[in-house]
Amino acid sequence: MFAVSTQVQAAGLTCGDRTKLLKALSEKYKESPKALGLSATGKAMFEVYTSKTGTWTILMTNTSGVTCIMAAGHSWEEAIEVAEGPQA
Repeated sequence: MFAVSTQVQAAGLTCGDRTKLLKALSEKYKESPKALGLSATGKAMFEVYTSKTGTWTILMTNTSGVTCIMAAGHSWEEAIEVAEGPQA
């Protein structure tokens, strides 16, 4: 499904060209971006992609531009915002 480097494959991760990974998530799983954030060190960006059917994928892209699938699964549900503070 994805082009993978041998070194990363040995570590159990799927890594490859960001454009190809995003295309596969969109076309095969109908996943789209939901959230993103930078690591505390600023050396990696993490993104969450989800679909209406509940599949999800977490991607990490490092400063060298390598993108890896860190985790993926099913049964994604949006959290319900709960009011905090005296108004609750």
